[in-house]
Amino acid sequence: MKLIAFDQSTTATGWCLMDQETSTILEHGVITPEGSTNERIRKIIKKCMYLCDFHQVTFVFIEGIQVQKNPKVYEILAKLQGTLEICLEERNYIVNVVKSSEWRKRVGIKSKKRIELKAEAIQMVSELYNINPTEDECEAILFARAYSEQLEVSK
Repeated sequence: MKLIAFDQSTTATGWCLMDQETSTILEHGVITPEGSTNERIRKIIKKCMYLCDFHQVTFVFIEGIQVQKNPKVYEILAKLQGTLEICLEERNYIVNVVKSSEWRKRVGIKSKKRIELKAEAIQMVSELYNINPTEDECEAILFARAYSEQLEVSK
């Protein structure tokens, strides 16, 4: 079975397609749409839907939004998350919305500050898979890994 994880934002949405049983990365990438906020959201939704349909995934994981200092950013991320979740459910995908702190704990990320979290994710992906993708892809890769069956849940 295949799972896909999205580390969504309106500027750079990382994604990772993974074999659930082996934690093998099948494909990964980043969606970097341009345009107004709503245009970017539409482009992200369309690309995410295409990836799920094309790869015939069984499970979809999307990152839950966190409280933001800027209420406008929170509103935009809520719009993206909710739209993506509803569109996927309309096509009968099994959608799991997960807090970033939850998946990070499962893979063993210990840092608390944003810049340190990103650096730790990049380092971990490099060590586990011997690849050097963008920070958005690294987060999506580890997010997918957190819910693959080969993961030994960290203490």
